[in-house]
Amino acid sequence: MKGWKIFGLALVIYGVSVFGGFIQDDTRVIESDPEMGSVGALGATLARPYYYMDEGNAGAYRPVTSFSFYLNALVTGKGAWGFHLINNLLYAGVGWLVFEVLRKIVTKKEAFWGAMVFTVLPIHTEAVNNIVGRAEILSLGLFLLAVLFQFKKKWELSALMLLLALLSKEVAIVGLPILIYLLVFGKEKKDIKIGVVSFYVLVTVSYLILRMIVLGDGGMGNNATMVENPLKFVSTGQRIINAIALVPLGIGKVIFPLKLSYDYSFNQLKLISSWFDWRVLGGALMMLLSVGSLFTKLRGNKVWILGQALFWGPVAITGNFLFPVGTIFGERLWFWSSLGVVMMLMNFKVWSKWWNKWILVVLMVLFAGRTVVRNFDWLSQERLFIHDAVYAKDSVMAQSNAAAMYLIKKDFVRGKELLEKAETIYPDYPELMNNWGMYYWWSGDTGKAREEFEACLKEKPGYYLCESNLKLIE
Repeated sequence: MKGWKIFGLALVIYGVSVFGGFIQDDTRVIESDPEMGSVGALGATLARPYYYMDEGNAGAYRPVTSFSFYLNALVTGKGAWGFHLINNLLYAGVGWLVFEVLRKIVTKKEAFWGAMVFTVLPIHTEAVNNIVGRAEILSLGLFLLAVLFQFKKKWELSALMLLLALLSKEVAIVGLPILIYLLVFGKEKKDIKIGVVSFYVLVTVSYLILRMIVLGDGGMGNNATMVENPLKFVSTGQRIINAIALVPLGIGKVIFPLKLSYDYSFNQLKLISSWFDWRVLGGALMMLLSVGSLFTKLRGNKVWILGQALFWGPVAITGNFLFPVGTIFGERLWFWSSLGVVMMLMNFKVWSKWWNKWILVVLMVLFAGRTVVRNFDWLSQERLFIHDAVYAKDSVMAQSNAAAMYLIKKDFVRGKELLEKAETIYPDYPELMNNWGMYYWWSGDTGKAREEFEACLKEKPGYYLCESNLKLIE
């Protein structure tokens, strides 16, 4: 019954998102895919990159996620509502799975409250409302199933779920050491432990080989621009400094979600050069405390250890620690880590007293309300881009995207103002050049429009938007 309550809560707070449209990468991955809704595309997903339509951008391999999109289109049609509906159902299912996993290691009451808190976290709005955020939802959900099947000693199913999680999104690689930890410190016989660990490793290696075969040299590529991830263009030392500084930011977005944004790109997050910056010191302190906790009685606390692993594992991979990724920071990238935060906070037993329970209820109501409000921002690109441009006022991407919305509405005065503001931040941004081209084209100056589209292609050869727009004015 408690699982159904969590499931129902998720559907209620995200119900409005069913009325949303395609936003950002949804257009690129789903709406623009000519094979969406084709039966033949179902089988093709295993043998091609996630961004298969983007020439030279083969860096992601997520066939389970792609398969789910094609199947989704076959069942509900190509309209955005069907994709949003499935995202909502999958997210609700993940909330339930969090409860089922937690109840294996803590009391049912603690598991229920932990899962409820996870479900209402406003930072999840990007992963749920942005349809391509399904990769985060599927990967975590399938990993949780792998954990549950391990608890039930269904080793083959556990390994299969790990494989499917990896095929949903690369971040699931952190699931391997977690599953090994749970098994090694479990009560199984030594020969069973060795056999199952070998099975997990074999599954993971098989995934890596398959990924390498499909992606080839592009598997290690990173096409992020200066705007998308400036940490790609700095020294290793400075990248790590900033990665450490972003840890407190992420935790702040989980616990104090007052200002949420789809964009944290170039200039919105100022780069840090000093190890003595308070944000770097704060992040470093968190790392030291985490390591130090392993030398206390907490090292025997399974909830704490799993929370640490679920927090730091994904942060290490998607937080630019080990290597630069496609973006400097993203709320959707904290989907896994947010569960780690919840599990670590569970050790404080905030629901042990009745008055603490009511404080927790009030907090959940506030979180749920913030989630619902944020869902309205995600109903359309226009709402999202214009709303977030007010917060991300130093971002060339946010200002340029908002300008495009005003241009589409034929508000050329406001659109030009935002284009000029974006240009003062970073004039060589290809999307900005494309938007300038649209501005001149719709203003009747095809000559200047052509110049902007050509400049865009010089900056980013093969960029589909500028290529298609240039052809339209020829």
